[in-house]
Parts: sequence; structure tokens; C-alpha cells
Amino acid sequence: MATFCAYFDDGQCRSCGWIDREYSATLAEKEESVRKRLGLPAAFKLEPTVGSSPTGFRARAKMAVTGTTQRPIIGLFGETNLDEGRDLLACPIHHPRLNELVAALPDFILRFNLTPYQVAERRGELKGLIAFHSASTDELYLRFVLRSQECVSRIRKLLPELQAKFPRLRCVSANLQPVPHAILEGGEEIFITEARTIAHQIGEVRFRLSPQAFVQTHPRIADALYATAANWIGEAAPGKVLELFSGQGAFTLMAAQRAGEFLGIEINSEAVAAANEAALEQGFAHVRFKCLDAGNAEAEMAAFAPDLVLVNPPRRGLGKGAPLIKRQHPRHLIYSSCAVESLAEDVEKWADAYEIRRVQVFDMFPHTKHFETLVWLEAIAAGGRSFT
Repeated sequence: MATFCAYFDDGQCRSCGWIDREYSATLAEKEESVRKRLGLPAAFKLEPTVGSSPTGFRARAKMAVTGTTQRPIIGLFGETNLDEGRDLLACPIHHPRLNELVAALPDFILRFNLTPYQVAERRGELKGLIAFHSASTDELYLRFVLRSQECVSRIRKLLPELQAKFPRLRCVSANLQPVPHAILEGGEEIFITEARTIAHQIGEVRFRLSPQAFVQTHPRIADALYATAANWIGEAAPGKVLELFSGQGAFTLMAAQRAGEFLGIEINSEAVAAANEAALEQGFAHVRFKCLDAGNAEAEMAAFAPDLVLVNPPRRGLGKGAPLIKRQHPRHLIYSSCAVESLAEDVEKWADAYEIRRVQVFDMFPHTKHFETLVWLEAIAAGGRSFT
């Protein structure tokens, strides 16, 4: 059966492995996966799943560049040979603004002699491109992932022409990734534009989003996720809220009017600076963010004594954070997870201390098996797991 994606139908890209399935059936399977992994009884009602539009929803494009300077290929690495890449210039799940930008780049690569990197031969400079479009402000950033600084000066020369063609392209940078294999992103960022961020808005909260910062790729679903967490915090009515893995503070800032004091813990110093700046701009004097490893934040947590802890860990889960939270035993936990397997493992560690109160699925990654889950747990006095 043909789908709306020619790349999938031709076998060029299988990233959206469920794109040929009935969408409602994929949501039902995700809901059943949550039930099974969390051990929810049949009588437990999930909150209504937040679904997605089929196309144009993805705000971030992360593309490999292969081929030659004369014919650059922007899209995916090759399957059997990494250097035999596959074009994805018009991915239907990307926002149209991203596709417009990406489709224009082969001409710039040719005219400014940006040589695509060859993995097998370990030569060339341009490894990849990463772009993000903020639907809330219509601003974009673009990152050229490079082996070295060799062609940074040429990118500076192409910048005026590129920004003339794309006036909403506010931030352009060169990301250096010298490792000689297919890792697509390095640790050093050289800014080509004076602007080091773009404006981005989640709900009523305005951010300065840096290219290195984590940001959800599906803004509409992300807005719903943050708003739901804020509503649950409001219902819990805590005095103090602690967020672990707070990033640039989206969860906390969206919920800032729902509690008396907030503290966010995040290991990325740039994200912490951006979050504190956003809190200051919104006038949230009761909100602050601190640069710490979440797994080593026990002293900070004990001193703060939160009534509610919100966590949004990476795919691997909480790690040392799970027993830390149990020892501190806040009354409420809200857990946002992009991996139901690690979510279930962490929740199981709290089975004798917390009951599951609410669960909701957010289809952050349509046409794939992946999704976001939000769980609200409340402390129980004693005994085993129960469900409200």
C-alpha cells in the first residue's frame, strides 16, 4: 500500500517504520504498551492520548551530508556503505520551512566549495546539517557540522546570501566534530552570526533557544505535554517543586504560577543560564535553576525539601536519581519519559512507596513505535502498589 511518503515507498528511508499503518491502531498499540509495561489493571483509565497531524510536524532536521561538492547528498548515510548517502530534501514530516532551507543548501555547498566528508577515506569537511524552525516565532537556526575549522571562513562568506534568501534564519553556527566516524555532532560550537540563539515560545513562556540546547522536535505535542504537567502540578498544590534534568526549564517555567517556589537541576551550564534568563524575563523571582548532576543532587534536594519532584530524564532513565528520590520521599512525583521501558523500571523501584495516579500518552514521535508518557505518582503510607 502506498503512503504519503515517496522515500518510504521507494525504500530510501525507513525511519518512520509505522507510516504504512492505520494511525489510530498505532495509538492503541502505544497505549497498550504503557499498560503492559506499568502493570496497569484493566480498570485503570488512561487520560486521553494526545495525537498528531500526519505531516509537517517535525521542527528539527538532523541530516548527514555525503556525495561530492558537485553533487552533495543531504539526508541519510548509506545502509551498507555510509558514504553512499540518500537524499531527503523534501521529508513530508518536516515543517515546510525546514524543507525550503534544506533544498536550497546543495547550491550553496557547490558554490562555496564545502567538501562533503568521506567516512571511508577520512577526508573532506562537511559532515552534516542540523536545522530547527520555531513555529511560534518563525525563526530558524542552522548548524554546519564540520571536521575542522578549514571551511569556516567560506561559510562566513556565504552567510549574507543565505540570510538574504532566508530572512528568518537568525542563528548560524559551525559545530566541530573531528572524530573520524559517523557521529553527527561534536562539542565545540563556532557562531557565524552575531546571534547565538533564536526566539522560541512554549505556551506563554518565551525562551532564547541555543543550537546546542535540547528541544522537543514536535512543538504542538510538547506544548500539550508541558501544559498537562503544569495542570497536574496545580492540582497537587505543592509549596515547593524540584525539577531534575530541567534543560532550559520548559516544564518549570510553564508551571511557574502553580507553586510557591521552584528549583531546576541540570548538568548543562548553558541550559541553566538560558533557563535563569528566561525566568528573569518572565518576572519569576521564585524560580531558579542550578548546574548540578541530577544523580548527585541529594544534598540540594534535602535542603530544598520539595513537596513535588518532576523528572524528565534521558532515554536510559533516572539512574542514581531513582533511589535518591525514594530516600527523600516527596509527596508527589511527575515523570515524563520518552522510553516506557526505563520508565517502568524506575516506577517499579518505587512500588512500595508510591501509587500511580494518572498516566497519559503523548504521540511525540508519530509513525514510529516511540512516544512520550507522563505519569503522576503519589506517596502512600505503607504496603504495596495501589492504583487510584
